Amino acid sequence: MNYTEYSIEKAEQQRILIATDIHNCHIDWHEITNEERMELFCKELNKAYEKFPFDSMLCLGDYSLDHWAWDIGGSCLWNPPISRTDEFMKKYYPKFPEKAYLIPGNHEQYGEEDWKKITGFPREYAVVYGNYVFAMLDTFGGDLSPTEHADGTYTGINVALVTEILEKHPDKRIILCMHDLIPEKESEDARKLIFEQKQILCAMTGHTHRDNTVLLPDSWRNLAVFYCGDFSYNGGRDKERNWGYRILDFKDGKFSTEYVRVNV
Repeated sequence: MNYTEYSIEKAEQQRILIATDIHNCHIDWHEITNEERMELFCKELNKAYEKFPFDSMLCLGDYSLDHWAWDIGGSCLWNPPISRTDEFMKKYYPKFPEKAYLIPGNHEQYGEEDWKKITGFPREYAVVYGNYVFAMLDTFGGDLSPTEHADGTYTGINVALVTEILEKHPDKRIILCMHDLIPEKESEDARKLIFEQKQILCAMTGHTHRDNTVLLPDSWRNLAVFYCGDFSYNGGRDKERNWGYRILDFKDGKFSTEYVRVNV
């Protein structure tokens, strides 16, 4: 096996929570300070857990604006440099009610060694959960450790990794998890893999700060892509706040999903 694999061990597989685009950074949104927003995020996770305990969490990138091409730029290239991802892991991650598995977004362009040192995880890997495997993919793995302010380079689905996961787990169903999925920038090999491998059920993504569902074209086997919202800025919807998280419920060999908005 050429990839890292984790396993979520629970007596009863029931629920997974997915969060993305949290953006611990220097900007305040919706008239709430960054620190207040981050504390609220942790509080809401714990409230959700108390209501219906989930077995684990998946986080799909953008915990910061460490690498950023706009305004005053990403904080990793400030003088002195600041890693808000490191702050996120040390200050807020310990307040989560369950272990969370993290992959980078386009604003965490750390090289493999630095990313693993900060988070404890590789940039991509797999998580086994009962009859399912979450393929935790790094679709912004290009031009890492930039020396100039940047927003990340899209590299697409790691076909070799997903193929290896499929070969190792021929009896399990695969859920692709990534910061973003852009079909027009994907390889023909990625399209062919998804078209042919019916073990691949769907994809979970972030980046757009939306919570909608998109069906890919027929040539992609109409794969369902579920967007997992945000806990930061609203993605172009004026003053509307869409803070929340996505829930995956597992029962009787099937799963369902919904986006849960936080009311504050």
